[in-house]
Amino acid sequence: MMTAPLTLFTHDPDVVLMLRVQRDEPGAFAQLIDRFWCRVFGRYVRQFADRQEAEDLAQDVFLRIFRNRRRYQPRARLSTWIFHIASNVARNAIRGRARRPPPINHHDDADQREGIDPGIDAAVGLDRAELAVIVRRAVATLKGRQRRAIELQCQDHSYSEIGEELSLTAKAAKSLLYRARNELRETLRPLAESIGVSG
Repeated sequence: MMTAPLTLFTHDPDVVLMLRVQRDEPGAFAQLIDRFWCRVFGRYVRQFADRQEAEDLAQDVFLRIFRNRRRYQPRARLSTWIFHIASNVARNAIRGRARRPPPINHHDDADQREGIDPGIDAAVGLDRAELAVIVRRAVATLKGRQRRAIELQCQDHSYSEIGEELSLTAKAAKSLLYRARNELRETLRPLAESIGVSG
């Protein structure tokens, strides 16, 4: 089967960003999280109807992206690769549900979660915990309305719907989201640095 030439996608901004992550450029991984978090998290919220599980699975996806960054080849759009990983994570989660009874405590330790690839070593629990801290700290720094706006955007609400929820016009909601995403990006950059330059 023929594969697309590497040069076909190397000018795509998302691919360029992933190649920066691959080179361990400072801040690149934080930008990747910022760019794709809502899409991955929102997909899981819709699929599983459980915000905590959606957050856990999204963190797993970004952990896998980082740990497999050396293997990435720009033969397709980056979103294709990311959502292939997301689909695998979702399938593992569904299989894990079928194999075990419902947990007594929903907030199980990260090391207890199902769906970890055999090739990922024992340190993955610590890595996932670190990534969870990064995301939660970044979102926690946002002010009330900004945080809520980001959450609504992750659930695919339109500017009008976000504005209605927050008693704002659609234009004001768009401006609020713009400021929130800028703040989130700036917060993520230093928080992700410890992961983004190691490994």
